[in-house]
Amino acid sequence: MFKHTKTRALLTAVLVGGLIAAGAAPASARVVERFTIEDSGSGVATDFCGAGLEVAYTYDYTGSSTIRTRGDRGPLWYHDRFTLVETFSYDGMTVTAIQPNTLLRDHKIVDNGDGTLSVTALLAGGSRLVGSDGKLLAKDDGQIRLLLVIDIATDEVLSEEVIFGSTGTNDDFCVAMLEHWGV
Repeated sequence: MFKHTKTRALLTAVLVGGLIAAGAAPASARVVERFTIEDSGSGVATDFCGAGLEVAYTYDYTGSSTIRTRGDRGPLWYHDRFTLVETFSYDGMTVTAIQPNTLLRDHKIVDNGDGTLSVTALLAGGSRLVGSDGKLLAKDDGQIRLLLVIDIATDEVLSEEVIFGSTGTNDDFCVAMLEHWGV
């Protein structure tokens, strides 16, 4: 569950934002819609980080989004700034992963001519993992690029691939959490 936080945020944004309205767009580039996203939840992850643990989690996702046109025709482009805070609890111990001020935006959209779009998305910002004592356990910063293939008719993400890996620090959050918990 945790290993794909950035990807999950991206997919949530794509699906919630209505990224791929493929109809005709007005002649000039313009903002079609602006909105805020607020989502939170909780649950229990089984086999957390592949360690066979049941870990309770909560998350809060807040952000602002813009959907705009580019040019005369084609899909809508998506731009999002968000903060994601996830808290994980195991055996009375807690760690918190924080992604403050993260940018997610469409970088390139290609109509494949077969009912699908190839969307190259940029995800930039950083995240950090802190223990319940406030000490930094791990960090991840920089940017990545993802290639999503999306079915135009259903908005379904058919495939997802990291095409440009992180440019910054890439600490393994799972390893840091398990070490912190003594597992």
